[in-house]
Amino acid sequence: MEPLNRQKMWAVLLPAMFLPGIAALGYFVWLGDSPLAQLLYGTIKVFTLIWPIIATIFILKRPIRIKLKPYKKHLKSVPLGLMVGVPIIATIGLLMITPVGDIVREAAPMVKKKSNDLGIINHFILFGACISIFHSLLEEYYWRWFVYGNLREVVSIKMAHFLAAFTFTLHHVVVMLQFFELPWALFFSASVGIGGFFWSLLYQRQKTLIGAWVSHALVDAALMSVGYYMIVY
Repeated sequence: MEPLNRQKMWAVLLPAMFLPGIAALGYFVWLGDSPLAQLLYGTIKVFTLIWPIIATIFILKRPIRIKLKPYKKHLKSVPLGLMVGVPIIATIGLLMITPVGDIVREAAPMVKKKSNDLGIINHFILFGACISIFHSLLEEYYWRWFVYGNLREVVSIKMAHFLAAFTFTLHHVVVMLQFFELPWALFFSASVGIGGFFWSLLYQRQKTLIGAWVSHALVDAALMSVGYYMIVY
C-alpha cells in the first residue's frame, strides 16, 4: 500500500464530499423539469458508485481488499442497527401526528411536481423500494466506507464523524429547501445529519456496513412511505 499522501487524499475526498450537493442543486433547482435533470440525477448516482473505486485504485493506488467475514459476524451487527433505526422510525411516525406533520403535508403538491419532473411519480413504490434497499447500501458504501473511512486518516476520529455527517447532509439541505421553509429544511436536514453521524459510529464500532445499512434502509423505507402518502393523499 502506498504511504499516506494527504494532498492525494484531499484530492479524492473533496469531490466526494461536495459534488453530490452541487449535483442536487442542478437536478432539483437549476434544471427544473428539463430531461437533463433526470440525466444529472442518474449521473451523480453512477459517480457515487464508481468514484470510490477509481479514486482508491488509480489515485490513492491502494488495493481494494474484500475480507469476507463469517455471516454470523455480520448478523451480530443487525441488533444494534435496529436499536438505532427503530427509534428514528418511531420519531418520524410521532412527528406525523403533531403539527410538524401538517408542515410536511403542506409540501405534498411540490413533492408530486418534483416526482413528476424526475419521472418517478408513476413508479413511486418501486422507486421507494430501490431507495430503501439499494440506494441506502450505495450511500453507506460511499459516505461511511469511502468518505468517513478516508477522512479518519487525515483528521481526528471525532472530526471525521462530523465532516462525513455534515457533507452527507448538504445535498439533503438542497432537497429539503425545495419543499420547506428554511427553518424546517434545516431541521429535517440536521435530522439526516444526526442519522449519518450514528451510522458512521456503527461502522467504526462494528467494522461492517451491515448494521448501518439495516438502520439506514429502515429509515429510508419510513421516509418513502411518508412520500407515498403525500403523493396519493
